[in-house]
Amino acid sequence: MTNDTKRDAIISAASEQFKRYGYRKTSMDDISKRMGISRASLYSYFDNKDEIYRNVSLAIHQRALARAKQHLEVGSSTTGSFPALEIRVERALLARHGPFQKAVTESPHGEELFDEYSRLCGDVVQESHARFQTLLARSLTTASKHGEINLKTAGITGKAAAESLNLGAAGLKHGAPDQATFKKRLKNFTKIFIAGLS
Repeated sequence: MTNDTKRDAIISAASEQFKRYGYRKTSMDDISKRMGISRASLYSYFDNKDEIYRNVSLAIHQRALARAKQHLEVGSSTTGSFPALEIRVERALLARHGPFQKAVTESPHGEELFDEYSRLCGDVVQESHARFQTLLARSLTTASKHGEINLKTAGITGKAAAESLNLGAAGLKHGAPDQATFKKRLKNFTKIFIAGLS
């Protein structure tokens, strides 16, 4: 197992440990036991539990961004057809915002995980927001050039539209008791927003 592979395995094991037992009740010893490695070996990869938690968050955001990018750029190589912009944007927003929301709502320690996420990962979140909004703005601007929407008539830039969509989707997570509720809210929100740009 390479160093990178082992780091990824530790992050994956720690993620499951945090979801099952919460942040406070998870120790470095718990993570090392779950991995089947010594504490000394674990400490050779990560200095402390906070660093592991930040890396769990970073991994979630990186995967989410990669999936969102795929949805925004998706197309069929055989037919040249694309899903409607509304669908592409909805799927991208779900890919971007869904994973952590799902982890929090499905864990009995969701509130605690969210508190630690806010305490430790603010910079990770901000960078992820910025990168996603850049991807989304580019996609909306391209869609406007191709006639799927009309940003000029709507009086908004691709950048401003992307920011509103991203922040709006983030707000829809609040109070959503489960992933199904969030998906329903997101579907309606995207439909209304994209219709307003048409």
